[in-house]
Amino acid sequence: MLIFLPLLQLLSVLIEEPVRKTQLTVEIQNIKTSTGKVKVGLFKPCDGFPDKCKPVESRLVNAEKGSIKVVFEVEPGEYALAVFHDLNNNGKIDTRFFIPREPYGFSNNVRPRFSPPKFADCQVQIRQKDKTITLRVD
Repeated sequence: MLIFLPLLQLLSVLIEEPVRKTQLTVEIQNIKTSTGKVKVGLFKPCDGFPDKCKPVESRLVNAEKGSIKVVFEVEPGEYALAVFHDLNNNGKIDTRFFIPREPYGFSNNVRPRFSPPKFADCQVQIRQKDKTITLRVD
């Protein structure tokens, strides 16, 4: 019996606890109209963010003038968010000469001038605690 006690203790150390997910609430502000949909993409670190990466999760919600909230259940880690307001409901962000013509935004309210933002600029660290972040679409 005494031989099995240390073995049980060792096994209990080796068995990993499941990763506890936490709630990430994203408040999207500055929505000018209730027409169309707002698409929110949640990304893990990747090369080519945001254009060449696929979001790990996304939400498509009805636009509401003012602000809306979107909730994700995520494991702790590094994430970035990209949002756009699809005014004409065609499922894509409209551009002219590669410049977005519909309101968009990124986590940390990054507003790049001549190229898409880098993941590191938009990165948000999620820990074990629930977190709320706010971003604007313009």
